[in-house]
Amino acid sequence: MNNELKGEPLTTEEQERIKVMAADGVSLKRIGQRLGRSPHTIKRFLAEPEIQRQVQDEKAVMADIYRSKARQIVESISEGDIAKASLQQKSISSGVLLDKALLLTGDMPTIRVEILLGAVAQAKEIQEARAAEAMEAVRRRMAAEALALPAPPKPA
Repeated sequence: MNNELKGEPLTTEEQERIKVMAADGVSLKRIGQRLGRSPHTIKRFLAEPEIQRQVQDEKAVMADIYRSKARQIVESISEGDIAKASLQQKSISSGVLLDKALLLTGDMPTIRVEILLGAVAQAKEIQEARAAEAMEAVRRRMAAEALALPAPPKPA
């Protein structure tokens, strides 16, 4: 913490920066570090009802900006762009878009952790099986190459 600021009131510029960072989800500790202020000073400032309202207003403005940019990006995607995308890119993109649509309509299903864990375990098993198959293929190739080598000369 910057000792010269200890006990000094927050400047107008610091207050604005705190509101923007808080709206962006930055932690109290990180805000304090960036401004050279105590997290307790930041917490006291953000505890004021009027400041809380202003932070919520800033969040709404930021959400509108993100929503607008996301719409521009989605609308700019052509069929050609989709055709060029890899399977992984398409899977991730469709998942993100579906999640966003469900969130906006309030239809978010409850997350069942056991299903996610099962999917992760299954993916791990598949990955391990593929690795084992690859190792076996390498062993077979090495054995075949070893059989193809000429026998070493016998000592005289």
